[in-house]
Amino acid sequence: MRIVHWAMALALGGSLSSAAFGADIMRQLTTEFDPVAPASAAYQHEDHGIAASMWGLSADFNVGGFMSTGPELWMGNFTVRGPTDPTQTYRREDFWPGEQQKIDAMRLRWNFTWWEQPASMRGWYVKGGYSYTRINSRANRYQESGGQGDAVPAGILPDSNIETNFVTDIRHGAMLGFGNRWMFASQKLTVTLGASITGNFKRTVSVDGKDPNARADYESLIEDLPDTRMSTQPLPEANLGLGYAW
Repeated sequence: MRIVHWAMALALGGSLSSAAFGADIMRQLTTEFDPVAPASAAYQHEDHGIAASMWGLSADFNVGGFMSTGPELWMGNFTVRGPTDPTQTYRREDFWPGEQQKIDAMRLRWNFTWWEQPASMRGWYVKGGYSYTRINSRANRYQESGGQGDAVPAGILPDSNIETNFVTDIRHGAMLGFGNRWMFASQKLTVTLGASITGNFKRTVSVDGKDPNARADYESLIEDLPDTRMSTQPLPEANLGLGYAW
């Protein structure tokens, strides 16, 4: 889905001169949902075999016709399972047969936005804000032993020898973004296209389990997932919102 994110960012750059303007009607609130999130989840399931569900919502409250503020929430659930055939050859970087890892992620960003048309909250905008991310990981994976390498452990099935390890990842960060919002149907329907980047200034990771590789396995998985919101790197992302202005 990273390709889709970059394509949206390029589309934003090509839309500089295509804003639709109307009367500057005062709007108190806009609410939007992210149509890319469920599409990205379907893409991950179809092309990567990852059971995923994602959704995103946001709201902007007008502050005296000067700026807006409000929350932006994204939530995602991801489950990765090992193959069912234990007779093949596998690498430790991949999941062995019988292994499973589930990740539940939530990111809340509180935004402060300055608009080209602040009364109606439309046109070009720049925004900044605070970001809070919490990721819970539950991994049922075989604990590696010294010298084992890529060999599949003996007695891999049934899964009674699998260790259960929990990882909790909490991040605090700052966000910057820009974009454009268009309004249609008497300035009631909204389409917002933008780009943003989030950098974390504090991160706390706790591990509950016996496997010394539990955190490394978790770190590897979140970097390999097609969706980049859980990456530890400050990667740019494209944002699309469809909604209604009140």
